[in-house]
Amino acid sequence: MKKRLLFLCAAIVALTAVSCGSAGESGPASSQETPDSAPQSTGERESGESGIADAYDIPEPDLPEVDYGGAKFIVYTPYTNNESSETSLFPPAKFLFSESLNGEIVNDTVFNRNLSVEQKFNIKFDIVQNSTDATELITAGEPMDLVSWSDILLAERVYTGSFLNMYGFPHLSLEAEYWSPSCVKGTIVDDRIYYMPSDLNLDPLAHTGFFYFNKRILAENDLENPYDLVRDNQWTLDTFLRMVKQVHGDLNGDGVMDMSDLYGCLHKGQWGDAAFFQFYFGSGQVYTKTDPDLGRVLSLNPEVAETIIQKLWDVLMDPTVCMDDLTIEKLTDTSHWDTPYYMLMFVQGQCLFIQDCITSMDYYRSMDDDFGLVPNPKYDPSQKEYYHRVSPNVAMFSLPATLEDPEKTGTILEYWTWLSHCTVLPAYYEITIKQKRTRDEDAIEMLDIIRTTQTYEFSEIYYTHIRHYVWDAWGFHSFANRVMSNEKFLTKRVAKFVKMIRSLDD
Repeated sequence: MKKRLLFLCAAIVALTAVSCGSAGESGPASSQETPDSAPQSTGERESGESGIADAYDIPEPDLPEVDYGGAKFIVYTPYTNNESSETSLFPPAKFLFSESLNGEIVNDTVFNRNLSVEQKFNIKFDIVQNSTDATELITAGEPMDLVSWSDILLAERVYTGSFLNMYGFPHLSLEAEYWSPSCVKGTIVDDRIYYMPSDLNLDPLAHTGFFYFNKRILAENDLENPYDLVRDNQWTLDTFLRMVKQVHGDLNGDGVMDMSDLYGCLHKGQWGDAAFFQFYFGSGQVYTKTDPDLGRVLSLNPEVAETIIQKLWDVLMDPTVCMDDLTIEKLTDTSHWDTPYYMLMFVQGQCLFIQDCITSMDYYRSMDDDFGLVPNPKYDPSQKEYYHRVSPNVAMFSLPATLEDPEKTGTILEYWTWLSHCTVLPAYYEITIKQKRTRDEDAIEMLDIIRTTQTYEFSEIYYTHIRHYVWDAWGFHSFANRVMSNEKFLTKRVAKFVKMIRSLDD
């Protein structure tokens, strides 16, 4: 395995220069010094290994051979390439563009990917960074080919008619792996999609929730290895909660459980990323599903949802066993900390599990204790797959109604996205995350499960109010009283948004 990983790293470094072999001899530049690049290959390969081509070998899309004569490809985004961003490991803009080579592998791969696309089609990317509402610029007739913006903000503005239907758009293959088939499944209405994530910007991957665990605390409490539980199909909600309840302690002996003590789990309490939503979707639950006649309809399992609430409530709401980030913020003067105290408690070895995402791995790699990571637990062993909710407000793409040349936009966007899958995804995921952030090969296996089981929900992105009612169900400790008692209203809300989407003109 180590030989394969070394070869893989070296292959990805090479890809920053050749960009999947499509640029030819005049391909993109590569940096001469790569202080943050991957280890060099020993030249050895295990029998049967074919390296990076096996993992990312998706045929180049069949696109027109076109010379656009130096035309601009204008991308509007409010995101900035800012190191002070809350997601400083890789804020959304860093996946989209790079101003120059600097020796950091993701930055340089992004730079070379963009340069390769420019050379292939004889275009020039023009990344317009502007805090103005994109719909205002589109309404004003501002020329642009692509919008990169928060999924919720895009969905909230679909009704304005500012964006084009991406499903069936010339040359776009939205169900290809380098786009997001799970987003198509979770958000499509009839044959209409107005926003999409893709491997062109890995922000959704970076903000998909799962759990980290502390290996020292696990061993000291003689608990099962979560990796083995996943492989044996025993990593379930009951197993997770049982393990959490076994770990807690008043470390300083003051008789009060606070930020100085030991917990079974630290979780998020703010409703956008709250733990309940992560467990709800992790248990295979959704809010809506497609319907051939009605577009999308409400799809709830009240019995399962009620059981999830009851099981979680007894553990997550026990202040001697668990603590949430909002409580920690209230009890802590955070002005002196660069990192949220919620995360520092995990770094300091004060909890068995912590709910988080890939971006935080940059902070956790500094901790003395070894950490691992595991998928969201299944509802029970009969559940076929794991599921992982992509956090709201991640970067997605939309096509502005003002674009002048659909053939040009579709051709370049499809190639750009495919090429990103071949180069930027492995540079970020295979090298930066797997090789530089994780600490064991088992964690790599878990990451692959997480990446391939991302879920999106129509009613999470469109403002249907369903998420608010589900959140109330958690707060009021009753799915029946807060959700099912309002089933008719929520059904009408889904129908309202379907009607709005169906009324849009392409």
